[in-house]
Amino acid sequence: MNAASLSHPGCRPARRESPPLRKFGLIGGTSWRSTMAYYSAINEAINRHYGDNTNPRINLASLDQKGIHSAQLAGRWEEVLERIGSAAIELQHTGVEGIALCANTPHKIYDLLQSDLRVPVLHIGDAIARECERQGWTHVGLLGTRFTMEDDFLRGRLKERYGIRTRVPNVRVRRAIHRCLLEKLSMGIFDEVSRRLLLDQIDGFSRIGVQAVILGCTEFPLLLAGSDSPLPQVDSLACHCDQIVEFILGTAD
Repeated sequence: MNAASLSHPGCRPARRESPPLRKFGLIGGTSWRSTMAYYSAINEAINRHYGDNTNPRINLASLDQKGIHSAQLAGRWEEVLERIGSAAIELQHTGVEGIALCANTPHKIYDLLQSDLRVPVLHIGDAIARECERQGWTHVGLLGTRFTMEDDFLRGRLKERYGIRTRVPNVRVRRAIHRCLLEKLSMGIFDEVSRRLLLDQIDGFSRIGVQAVILGCTEFPLLLAGSDSPLPQVDSLACHCDQIVEFILGTAD
């Protein structure tokens, strides 16, 4: 074949097509503000990847935050599982190939949720761990709801699977942070008092040899945006979105 024939449109090599984007499901509403941040970050990343306005197919199941929080506070985790599980089954019926929970605390029921589904639920802890490993951090602080800081669903996963040790605030500070989340951040109130509460605790972490701090509540990055932090921050929302984007693109390890 000569150069002339190659120049003819009919003889050009076929253009290699990218694999189709995976259809994905988000379970949000806890809170809707951070759910918006998920949706925005995922679409912006896909746009950057393609260099145009390509968007993935995302189906969203938005839950009632008040109902979820009330069940959590009352210790009715079977109700939390029922609410989230029903949303996940609905998403699965729409043909999504993966699902993510747009908050840290609902991962408390992750194992039971995943066992009832055919499609994978991408665990936020795995996304956090990957960033810590990339940076070489093995001793980190953790801020989140009382459940995230005190229970084992995130801390245990980080330690057992990745060898990452976590430190949390004392009981008084844990209660103050949890109250701040319920009474302010979940209501869209991002004030200086709340910001100072977190920054003071991060400063305390820095004094005991902690290498970085996990913002283990998806509202915390919104609260601390633009703030000077005494330690590097592991933004759980951003880490999770990176993981989701790789899954959608089919480039995950």
